[in-house]
Amino acid sequence: MIAIPGEKLGVIEAFEPKGDFIIKDGNIYATRLSEVKVDKKHKIIEIKPIRKGFVSVGDTVVGRVDYIQRPFAFVTIVSALNEDLAADMKGMIYVDPEYDYAPVIEGSIVRAKVIGTSAGILMLSLDEPGLGVLESYCNYCGGPLVVRGRNSARCIWCGRVLRLRLAPDFKSKALPHRVILE
Repeated sequence: MIAIPGEKLGVIEAFEPKGDFIIKDGNIYATRLSEVKVDKKHKIIEIKPIRKGFVSVGDTVVGRVDYIQRPFAFVTIVSALNEDLAADMKGMIYVDPEYDYAPVIEGSIVRAKVIGTSAGILMLSLDEPGLGVLESYCNYCGGPLVVRGRNSARCIWCGRVLRLRLAPDFKSKALPHRVILE
């Protein structure tokens, strides 16, 4: 099985851990993206870090926003430090409830920084230069977005303006026309 950083693997009373782990309050946690082998006969948990796609606090990751449920946007992380991951990982971006808009929308591809872990989920931030939405489409009509201003994009089909936290290299994908099926 694959374990992500911060994932609980067992309790110290039941298993003897070997490899890369930490023990907190009697529980065994993975510290890195790892392959875990459980030997129930000898009561051993062997934790071997996976080198490809290793993710830790401070790393930059790329992922897709699956859905937003305030105060969080839930992200499936597919790449870290420009390397594909051995397995998809989950992350969350905090969306301040005081703001009238979220910095991302569902389906957006984002570049974010890992700022911590919580219950096996990576906590992500868009608050540094170079981070933000890399690619997105209108959440009203599905049309492509083009940069309108520093943190806003306009749909070329319906004209709707969306406030997003755009990365400096945001990819505008202007399609020639909209297809309407009758």
